[in-house]
Amino acid sequence: MSSSKFSVRTLPIVTVQPTFPIVVNEVYSGVIPFENIWISCYNNSSSDPPAPSSSIHSKVRVVLDDEDREKVVYQVREGDVNISEAERRDFGYIYSVSSPSLRIPPTRLLFPVQEYADPEKSNPQKPHRITAFSLAPDKSQYTIGYLDGSVLLYPSVPIQNSQSKYPTGLSPALTRAHRSTVTSLRFFPSSRVLLSSGADFTLQVYPADPIAAASVSSAPGLSSKRVSSVRTLTAHTRSVTSSAMIGRGRAIISSSMDGTIRVWDVSTGEEETLVHSAAGVGIGINRIFLDSDRDLSSSEDAEPSSNGRLYAALHDGSFEVFTLDGSQKPRKLVHEFRSEKSIYGALNAITVSMPTAEAREKFIAVGSAQGVISIYNASSYASVHFRRNEASIEDLDFVPLPQSKLGLVITTGDGLPWIASLDELPITGSVDAKVSVYAELVGGDVDAVRNVSVHTVSSTIEVWTASDDGIVRRYVL
Repeated sequence: MSSSKFSVRTLPIVTVQPTFPIVVNEVYSGVIPFENIWISCYNNSSSDPPAPSSSIHSKVRVVLDDEDREKVVYQVREGDVNISEAERRDFGYIYSVSSPSLRIPPTRLLFPVQEYADPEKSNPQKPHRITAFSLAPDKSQYTIGYLDGSVLLYPSVPIQNSQSKYPTGLSPALTRAHRSTVTSLRFFPSSRVLLSSGADFTLQVYPADPIAAASVSSAPGLSSKRVSSVRTLTAHTRSVTSSAMIGRGRAIISSSMDGTIRVWDVSTGEEETLVHSAAGVGIGINRIFLDSDRDLSSSEDAEPSSNGRLYAALHDGSFEVFTLDGSQKPRKLVHEFRSEKSIYGALNAITVSMPTAEAREKFIAVGSAQGVISIYNASSYASVHFRRNEASIEDLDFVPLPQSKLGLVITTGDGLPWIASLDELPITGSVDAKVSVYAELVGGDVDAVRNVSVHTVSSTIEVWTASDDGIVRRYVL
């Protein structure tokens, strides 16, 4: 199959130093009289007329208002930017930044409401790189997989708590779950069983009984409880890259760099079905996403369907679609579609949107190693393509935005995660699509952000990220 070159739109970038909220709090509390912070804006997109420059680095002084001492003001000392408080919440502010000269419209800056950092794993001098992350369906706990093959479980803490940073003392450790890098983690729907996959060619199933949130301590030093695997699945001949659950988890699907997708019966640990990528022998599969059939009227707690479509992101820059029939044994995967190969490198991430009452169409999002994100209509395969720079796309997840718009959370290898607003989605062709930057997810420095997970908690939309600095960050839209 030939490679495809398509028109790629370039979107702007806004960055601010991660300590910005700390500076604002210290100025407001009177700890310091003022402080300068830096904001950088980049816009390499074509415009008419063209912008005089592609970047601005602005110095902004944070200081209390001369008359109203309860008000913090932001004085731009250098550079053409505007900054304001866009929204005030119980747990902090959401800020907005724009740059008229770079033609960058107001862009939200979202800071984490919580940070989870294991003292032993997030030491700035020698951080343990996070390679996999999953939040339990009941939101009671989350799990992290590391480059060294270890997997740990941690309890989550309600946002209402006043503390925003949580070093974790006690946590169940799944020993060395894998002999090499942990490549994916996934809770079973019960939230009490965990599936992991690794570069050691195996998948492991573990019990995942939660521990109390009270064990999230500001003081390290407590020993971890060891948890042993109850099932090991072996058949892949290269690194296992991704996994998916069928229904309630009686069967699972795995993908691998060996170019195969396998369906497993969890109760027996036996391989049930094997299919090869249509790309040919040796073309690895980097990520899979299972879109189970589900009626729009069904509740979030409804029994998951055993049928659906499986989407696979391939190392050669294409993606494939399979039809899943999981209603009987052996469960079947039938090849349905393969896209053209992108010239922008391997596809590292793939996800599919859930249809809503406002938008019944489904959309596929893929992200490449050279920073290009592509959105496809799942019916017509009409598409739109965009990027901000050439940093690799690490993970993607769709998110609902205000005014019934669809958004996409994007994590990248340059440590600048962000949310795209899909203002007009592709229906029959790329010309009818429009994409903009909804928000920047600020908080990290320059460490790659490898994982993202979007969840709804009591009508509140939360975004969780995990990055190379060993820290999990929790944002609220």
